[in-house]
Amino acid sequence: GPTIFPAEYNAISDSWLNDPVWHGKHYHPIIRNRLLKTKVDAEGYVSCQQHPSSSQDDGWPFPVWPQVPGVGGYKGVTAGWHFYEEPASWEIVIQHVQKNPKAYPNMMGAAATKVWQLDQMEDEGLVATSRAWKLKATGPQPMMTSPEGVELDSFNCPYIQFRWNFTGAFNAERTPYMEWIGEKDTDWSEARRMYFYPDKTGAITDATGMYHSILPLYRHPEWKGQIKRIRFCLAPGGSEQTFFVNSVFTHWDTRHLVNNAIYIKAAWEYFRWTGDLEFLRQILPNLRIAMRYMTEEGHALEVGNIRCTWPGHDGRPGYDVAADGKKTFHNGHGKGGNYWDLLPLGWDDLYTTTHYYASLLVMARIEELVVQNSGWSMPWSFQTLNPEFLRQHAAKVKETANQKFWNEKTGRFVGCVDADGVSYDYGFTFVNLEAVHYGIASDDHARQVLEWVNGDRKVFSDTSRGNDIYFYRLAPRATTKRNVEWYAFAWSGPETLPFGGQVQDGGAVLGFSFYDIMSRIKTLGADNAWKRLMEIRAWDEEVAAYGGYRKYYKDGKGGTTLQGGGTAGGVGIDFEFTESSMLSAVVPIGFMGIQPDGDALNIEPNLPQACPEMTVRNIRYHGVPMDITVTRDMVRVVLKDKPATSVRVRFNGKVESWSAPGEYAISK
Repeated sequence: GPTIFPAEYNAISDSWLNDPVWHGKHYHPIIRNRLLKTKVDAEGYVSCQQHPSSSQDDGWPFPVWPQVPGVGGYKGVTAGWHFYEEPASWEIVIQHVQKNPKAYPNMMGAAATKVWQLDQMEDEGLVATSRAWKLKATGPQPMMTSPEGVELDSFNCPYIQFRWNFTGAFNAERTPYMEWIGEKDTDWSEARRMYFYPDKTGAITDATGMYHSILPLYRHPEWKGQIKRIRFCLAPGGSEQTFFVNSVFTHWDTRHLVNNAIYIKAAWEYFRWTGDLEFLRQILPNLRIAMRYMTEEGHALEVGNIRCTWPGHDGRPGYDVAADGKKTFHNGHGKGGNYWDLLPLGWDDLYTTTHYYASLLVMARIEELVVQNSGWSMPWSFQTLNPEFLRQHAAKVKETANQKFWNEKTGRFVGCVDADGVSYDYGFTFVNLEAVHYGIASDDHARQVLEWVNGDRKVFSDTSRGNDIYFYRLAPRATTKRNVEWYAFAWSGPETLPFGGQVQDGGAVLGFSFYDIMSRIKTLGADNAWKRLMEIRAWDEEVAAYGGYRKYYKDGKGGTTLQGGGTAGGVGIDFEFTESSMLSAVVPIGFMGIQPDGDALNIEPNLPQACPEMTVRNIRYHGVPMDITVTRDMVRVVLKDKPATSVRVRFNGKVESWSAPGEYAISK
């Protein structure tokens, strides 16, 4: 689907292939169209575009409002009302509400309609086909007011979403609004009002055609403390319209700021292999606004790294664990900010900072190419970014990252530093290896990271050390230190699973061996990286001989359960783990060193002693299928078709251009 988090993974996996096919369709246009249709809002934020949920449409689909542990339910914290009887299969929230009607009374279906107060509106009942409550306006101020006694905690309700529709056209002179009464207020007031609009959600499909009006209440200075009641005026000034209200619910800020960097890098990955100028022309304005948004919203110019200050993204744990195991919950804190969604990687966040750093260099190269190739006729505006500034800023970010996030005691990077200045180090191999791969780690820090991951240096405070880091063989453990206390508030029972039984606590994901092997090539050399790849190959052959991934892990042969398709587990390979296909890219991109830069096809081989010659057949560059063979001293390229423009290849400092099918070679 259009989900943004795997966009770069998929582009790395597939952009260099000549003829990838998905469900009978050529895959390159699918990558292209998904990137061009990616939702970038008016502010510049790139949407998660995850599956639908009763959560933030542009964010992660959970947690949802009933997920409030430690307080005996949602009461006094969050709330939601869903005015339909039959939920859709994707509605995580209904798993809580429908299955526990006593815990969530009057929150769904006809029962939910009975507790709301209506003014100048008539109740016309539920409409099954619309999955909504039908309301007929009877006066100039049609209002619906929440039930008494259902209070909201403003911090845990930074947003309220109103899903609705109406007959006739929207009257811009009668903009609807929401008002609220705070804990110290005695009446309604225009000072506590926020207007909302009939917005479509873009990437998220709502089969009922409802508008999803999302109110960012945390930005209003009067949204504070406890909220006693809320009300919605649907057509101020008079209306005879009929309204259809699907649901009203609070939700946390589940956005991911790293999306912007992923979007920029995925677009670059696609462009550098295809040379698709029309694609670049269309997407360039969005790349620029996405880059600017991440810089500003992430406070990067102020602090030298990404600092996410969104509600709940403070890096603090969602609960404290006492010596006796008792938990004290901090609901709304510890919000996840990326693929590793259970972990509170926020505030001063190295994971997002690393991807920000990489996107700065990508954007600098794109803007540089635009300047150097005026004949491309690319958009030029006040949003255009200066490549020299971007590179200078990237250098500052790298300097800050190697100071702020480096743990001298463990010889590796921490995941983040929270709003209280507390850093968290659970041996995040994914944070560290991606820092090495994308080049934000200094040479010395990269060396120390690989010594630790490779098992040459043991961190004795860790749960997993030395060879045990590769217990699952297919990839390093995601973390090497047991974590039962540093999670988002909604993941409240990590101690019920063994270390290694959850992907984000000692488990492993096949696809991220891409970063492992690429980092090894860069830091420890091709021979070390090749040995690791052959160990993965041996694991894969054993699994295949046993009957495949599902059987191997179901029978316990693999030492843990397999995650994917709705089940949790310790290893991620198939189903939603589409990044598994990245691993094959280590051959052309890593060992063969084939790296397009938007100007030429650069080839800088990193060949191991065990494999002094490599060939990749049916690769595709700028629309031309080709075979490429490399040794340490020679590159041989077979062009299988006539290129639209000459193909430039750079090897050992030499550049040659070819414009006809045939076999060509460049030697040292």
